[in-house]
Parts: sequence; structure tokens; C-alpha cells
Amino acid sequence: MHTQDSPPRHGAAPGEQDREPLESGAGTPPDIGMEHGFALAVHQALRDFHRPDHLRDNPLLGSQLVATARVQSPTTPPTQALRELIRSHCERLGQNAKSSRFQLVLQHTYLAPLRSQQAAAEALHLSWSTYRRCLADAARMLTASLWETEIALGPALAHRRGLHRAWPWFATAALIVLGAAVGAGYLHHLRRRQQATAEKVLPVTLAVLPFLDLDQDSGSRYLSDGISDELITRLGRIPALRVVARTSSFSLRDKPMDVRDIGRVLGVHDVIEGSVQRSADTLRISVALVNTANGYELWSDELTTPRSKIFEAEDAIADAVIAQLHLPADVSNAAHVDGYPTVNSEARDTYLVGMEYLNYRTVPDIKQAINYFQKSIQEDSNYADSWAGLAMAYTIWRDYTGDEPPDTHYQDALAAVKRAIALDPSSASAHAILGLLYEQHWEWPQTKHELQLALQLDPSDATAHQWYAIYFWFTGDAQKALKELRLAKTLDPLSPIINADMGRALSYAGEPQQAAAQFRTCVALAPRFGLTYTFMAENDIAIGEYQQAVDDAGMAGNLWGNPGESYLLMEESVAYAGLGQRNLARQELTELQQRASQHYLSGVMLSWPSWNLGEKDQAFAQLKRAVHDHDQFLMLVFGPDWASMRADPRFAGIRKLMNLPLTTNLH
Repeated sequence: MHTQDSPPRHGAAPGEQDREPLESGAGTPPDIGMEHGFALAVHQALRDFHRPDHLRDNPLLGSQLVATARVQSPTTPPTQALRELIRSHCERLGQNAKSSRFQLVLQHTYLAPLRSQQAAAEALHLSWSTYRRCLADAARMLTASLWETEIALGPALAHRRGLHRAWPWFATAALIVLGAAVGAGYLHHLRRRQQATAEKVLPVTLAVLPFLDLDQDSGSRYLSDGISDELITRLGRIPALRVVARTSSFSLRDKPMDVRDIGRVLGVHDVIEGSVQRSADTLRISVALVNTANGYELWSDELTTPRSKIFEAEDAIADAVIAQLHLPADVSNAAHVDGYPTVNSEARDTYLVGMEYLNYRTVPDIKQAINYFQKSIQEDSNYADSWAGLAMAYTIWRDYTGDEPPDTHYQDALAAVKRAIALDPSSASAHAILGLLYEQHWEWPQTKHELQLALQLDPSDATAHQWYAIYFWFTGDAQKALKELRLAKTLDPLSPIINADMGRALSYAGEPQQAAAQFRTCVALAPRFGLTYTFMAENDIAIGEYQQAVDDAGMAGNLWGNPGESYLLMEESVAYAGLGQRNLARQELTELQQRASQHYLSGVMLSWPSWNLGEKDQAFAQLKRAVHDHDQFLMLVFGPDWASMRADPRFAGIRKLMNLPLTTNLH
């Protein structure tokens, strides 16, 4: 059985889709003389529209509507009369331009149903949550239509109910019912906005869900994803907004969740959702802004634009969202992109395909992303986003392979990101990448400047907050690192790596029990994310739980590949040394040394086991090599489990080589 807000099973018989129990009590027919009971009976009639055997039990058969219809056509069976009434009133909805959309929803869902409600949503080019809201609103409008006619047929009943409404029913009742519902939601939303402003609470929170790709060609999804990404980037630049990162919002793709549940999961007030359909060189974009507290649309629109004018369309969407959220009028320009007329559609499409590959975060996919970014640059050498994408691919390459020296693609990344900034100085992601590159080469003042600039340009950049936390780990302020990770987690609540780093931040700040709890949260969020277990093993070692560290490292080994194998050998060696099993510790270190003779291996991987086996000179020699190599794993040295090594006087020399202060707030 599926819930009301999940897609129905495929192949459901007509009339059996999404059957729900009546709300009037088990076995108790609703009182159609009262408005609520009448609405429940209409609801049931819609569900049973193609099941006359079920319609025979519907209380509406006793209504004046059906009685009047049978007077006009005495030979018509009651159930058939009821079906014709519903159909005719549904068609009346379609006579009003503002309501034709709702008539189509009812038509596809009940009157001439497709094989499933998911198919109906797709046929109407609506996202699942938008379709569900339209279906609910359409049912309310149809109910208002039928109820108004029922009242008009019975003056005595109207007097008893105190209802002195008359024809035309549609202009008064249907629109008033719908308008009151939507208006109530909107007024609630507005009051909350005003209260938030008065109390100076946190900025408005927003998520951009992945737009639906309505084309048959699954290979064109990069277009719809590109629009979603662009809106995340543009709206994230606005200081009064906090926009959830792509990782979290896109993780909900194809999950039939009600928008209110999405709001709770992502921690946002509002969401943007939409769809994209391509026809030759024209795009039709449907978009809606939805309040997550009540599920009502605050605004919706449909834009038809040439692909060459996509940036203008994205500007228009961003401006409309800003207006509906009642943000200061002077923030609109922050969401605009300058110079977009110079970008050709081929370069943009190629860039978007590159981003699709980059987001998979595997070595083969990163290589493919680089190829696409380079092709995009060939198509338009002045397209800053392609240069920034190329820089990001080269920058993160080192995180996904441990067999190459860390600086293998450093110069490639540096040249690409500087070109991106020269073309677009307002690119927050480019400044964040440049900050990370400076961080990797121990250039701390430049690191801080670029990351702060990135966060000024885009306060919602969760990755920039994450990288800023790493800066504070290196420079010795665990509390500031923890603050940045908390901000990153707020902006990207479903990101496995940010949640895992949050646990590490708690561990580095001297909160091992809170760290353990956070790691458990991360495991529940992403059970197959192996890096969580490696961080758990570090925390275990820091508090002396060596056997647990061996177990957690073993679990990570089941989930994580290269360079995880060497990382885990390092942790296991240290854990075995802590357990007093020096032979096993030595065995793991020997295997690491053998690997180092075959290909590049991080000096950190050799330093920590050597230290715990008493080979202190060798440990510091490997640390010095890691500093020279600009080894990304040097961040581990500032964790609590390395405290004894940091206490050695020789560690001051390591700090000096890394241009770091000699004092630290790390535990």
C-alpha cells in the first residue's frame, strides 16, 4: 500500500488508484446535508467513478442533484446520473480559463485515467508534488461547484445552513473556496516572513529541487539540471537567503515526497520546483515557488524561451522568487549574470554535461568531465563557468586517487581558475577553488582572503564553508572550524561528506562522544559511505577504543577502494599498536612500505604507524616529505589522536615548513 503522497502502483485498475478511507468514521456514511459530509461523498464518488458497484453505496445518490437529473431523464440509472453530473461539472471548470488546468488534472486522473497518477503527472508536465496539490485544489473546486448547485436546488436547506448564495455558483463558490485556501496559506507565509524580519532571525531558507526533464531522450537531463544548478547559484548569492546545496536537494530526485516532508528533511521554508521540455531550440520551463508549511503555491509561471536566451529566463525566475519572498528590492541584481550574451548554447550544453560527470565523483567520471570542459572552452573560450569547472575537476582529482603525487594537476587547476576569475570576478565557486589551491600550498593569508570573498559572494556555498573549516583546522582553531561545519551542514543537510566532516570537527574540538553520535547519524543517512567509518576509527583511537577502531576500519574497507586501502592499513597499524599487538602493527606498516616502493604513497600514511611503533625519526622524515609534496592528508596531523606527536619539539619545524603559527587551540 502506498501513502497519499507516493506515486500509485503502475497498472492499477481505473477507479482503484489511491483509494483512501472516508474521514467520517468507519462504516458511517457522510451526511450530505452538511457541507463537510457532502465533500466526503464527492471525494468517494471520484475514487469510484469507474466502479458502479461501489457508486451504488454513495450518499450522493440521495442528493437533489441526482433527483433532478433523473426527473429530466427517468430511464437513467442513479449511478449513471451521478457520473454524468460529475463529468458535466468538471467540464464547467474547464470553461473558465483560470480553471482549465484543474479540469485537465481531474480528466487525466479520474474521468479518463491513465495507468497511474505518476503517468498523469508526466502527461500534464507537472512535478509530483505540484500534481498532488493541483489534484487536491481541483477536487475542492469541483466539490464547491456541486455543493453550490445542490444548495440552489433546495431553498429550505439553504435557509437551514444560513447560505443565501445564488447563481452563478462558479464565480462565487469555487473560486472563493480555492482562493480562501490559497490565501490563508499565503497570509500565514507572509505573517511568518514579517515576524522573522521583526525578530531578526536567520535568513529565509530555500531549496531548489531538480527540475523534471520532460523529454523522451534521457540524455538531455543536463538541461533541466543545469537550470536548477543555476538557480541555486544565483539565489545563493543573496545575503537574505540561505539556499540548500545541490547535494541535498538533488538527493531527493525521483522520491515521491510531499513538499511538506521535503521542507522538514531539508529544513527550509520554501522550495522551487519545475519542469523543462525542449522543442528544437526552444525550451518551455514551468516553475513554482511552494511554501513547505502548508504545501500551497506562492507563485507559478511558464516561460517559453530560445535556448540562447536561457540566462534571461533564469534572471526572470530569480526576480520573481525574490519578489514573492518579500526580500529587499535592491537584491535582485545579485542574482543576475553579467555578460551572458557572449555564451553560445553549445558551450553551455557541453559544460552542463561536464558537470553531470563531475558530480559522480569517480576517477573515470572526473576524466570525462575534464574532456567536456575542455571541449566547452574550445566552443567558447570566454565562458567562465567552463574554466571554473575544469579547475574544480583538476583540484579534486587528488582526493580520488592515491597513486599520484598531490601536485600532479596543481598547475592545471591554478591556471584554469585564474582564467575563470579573470573572465568573471564575481564567481564565488572560482574564488573558493582558488582558496583551496592556496590552502594546499600552505599560503594561508591568500587562502583566508579567497574563501572569505567566496562566502561574501555566495553565503550559501556549503562547500566553501567546509573548506574554510579545513583552514581553521590547519591554523589551529577547532571552534571556528566547528562553526563553519555547522553552517555547511545547515546548507547541505543530506551531504554524506559534510556530515562525516561534522563528526570529525566535533572530535577535533574535544567532543568525542558527540562526534560518535554524529557519525551514527551519518551512517544512518548514507550507510555505504565508507569515509564515515574511517573517521570513526580515528575517533576510536583518540579515546583508546582500539578494537573498535579495527572493526570500523574493517567496515570501511568493505565499502571504500583506493586510496582507502592505504588509509585503512595506516589506521589498523596504529590500532594494533594500541592493543599491544605489535606484530600485526608491523605487518600493516610493512605492507604500506611495499606499496610505497611500487607507486606514490602519502608520507602521512607511513608517518603515523612509524611513530606508534617507536620509529620517531622515520615518522618525522615522512612528515617532512608530506609537507614538501603538499599532501592533503596532513590535515590528520591536527586531530586529537596525533597529540603525542605534536608535543614533540620537532613538530615546531613541521609547522614552520607549513607556514603555520606555533600556537594552536586544537585538542
